[in-house]
Amino acid sequence: MIAASAAVCALAAPLALAGCSSPVPGVDGKLADDWAGLPAAQVFIPGAEVCHEKAYEQTGRATAYRPVDCETEHYGETVYVGTLTGAVAEAGTPPEADDARLAGAFAECDERATAFVGRQWRDGRLTLDLTLPSAAAWQGGARWYRCELNELTTVTDKADWVRRSGSLRGTLPPGLLLTCFAESGKNGSVDTMPETDCAKSHNAEYVGTFTAAAARKYPVSEADWGYFHDNCRKAMAAFIGVSVSATSKYGVISWPYSKATWAGGDRGVRCYLWLETKKMTGSAKGTAGKGIPS
Repeated sequence: MIAASAAVCALAAPLALAGCSSPVPGVDGKLADDWAGLPAAQVFIPGAEVCHEKAYEQTGRATAYRPVDCETEHYGETVYVGTLTGAVAEAGTPPEADDARLAGAFAECDERATAFVGRQWRDGRLTLDLTLPSAAAWQGGARWYRCELNELTTVTDKADWVRRSGSLRGTLPPGLLLTCFAESGKNGSVDTMPETDCAKSHNAEYVGTFTAAAARKYPVSEADWGYFHDNCRKAMAAFIGVSVSATSKYGVISWPYSKATWAGGDRGVRCYLWLETKKMTGSAKGTAGKGIPS
């Protein structure tokens, strides 16, 4: 600091011929303390209730953020933007999607997505995914997460993203709702399960969703699956209009989306009435069991 001031004086003296006294009252002749402080660095935070022209990516980079009007063709729709807290926010790098520390964020997204569409979002051919900051943004302090609903080609087989038009706010279009399926398999297994019109011959139908307890592990054993099937039978009973015990004459399919999503906090389980080798036409909804082969 002293050397810098002296250098300024040395340069100024031949020109001013008056030394280095302050020419204006209130000016102290010290340059280093007269600069305004730099503004605090701004952390990019994405917006909610917007749609995206690109297919889903787990990492959301500010440089690639291009939200579009939901009335135009797009892929996912952000229904909520939250802030990570606790142990996951203290991590040195962004977590992976199957990190158990994201369970709280996913639970928030789950609730927000259901409120956004006005019904259980799993009733549709949809997936709910979290988008997180890039590693560089994370190092800069970004801790946001985006809750994104994405339409899929199917929820019962290998799926791809679907481009769509229109917001999902307040509605799930009829063509997006899960209905009937033509399941095929051998020896009691479920191999493929393509969707079909309920007016056509089929042997499976979506009946609803239940949310497993947060501490419940991903099912492996028969005992594990028993808990899932018992809860899906409750959804089936309400759908058909019969007692839970009356559903024992039908098969049931309990479908957590994947082991990876389960690890990341997704406890939603889709439930299906399953007739195995038998077939029916028409929906089982509200039939009180009439017309359902057993």
